[in-house]
Amino acid sequence: MEKISLLHKKELQEALEKVIDYVISTDSIVIEHYINKLYEQNSGITCDELAKKVLSRKSIKSGLIGAITGLGGIATLPITIPTDIVCSWRVQASMAFSIAYIYGHTKDTTDLKTDLYLILAGDSVKEVLKQFGVEVSKNVTKKMVNKYITREIMVKIWKVVGQKIITKAGEKSLTSFVKMAPLVGAPVGFAFDWTATQIVGNVAIKYYRK
Repeated sequence: MEKISLLHKKELQEALEKVIDYVISTDSIVIEHYINKLYEQNSGITCDELAKKVLSRKSIKSGLIGAITGLGGIATLPITIPTDIVCSWRVQASMAFSIAYIYGHTKDTTDLKTDLYLILAGDSVKEVLKQFGVEVSKNVTKKMVNKYITREIMVKIWKVVGQKIITKAGEKSLTSFVKMAPLVGAPVGFAFDWTATQIVGNVAIKYYRK
């Protein structure tokens, strides 16, 4: 956790929100074009099949980011930790947006921002919703959130969920000592980011699946 503590949590929270806002406002056009092209290249593919294809591709991309930043060794460690985290957030947020688009949920940007926060929280999302009086027995879904979460609560959720996501980033920093040995750091970085993206992607699919 030492490396994360060098970055103020407020700064990380602001960075996370900027990543999410950027994906929604700027990356969205590229993402929609990307998904439409995948549909053209895979005639007859179902929403579930395409979502899993996107998950597979984004997980590998995220893993490669972790591997590359894991190669630097001691000299680059103070720099690569925040860069790695922000890059992973962007890959995961763009993946979640892609899955939202596949299932037809990208019209309302306020709702979408809440969606991305909840999805990026991964396995912590149920715990977060419980704080707002929403008990979840199985999967967290878009339909359930629309039913129980008001616009006023959404803004509060952004802050609480952001803190959870930053805590997860802190867990990742615990593996940073391995990056001091480059040949070991690369596979560790790949495995951590690949696994984290798999979790986020599966949460997104269950969240948006009709």
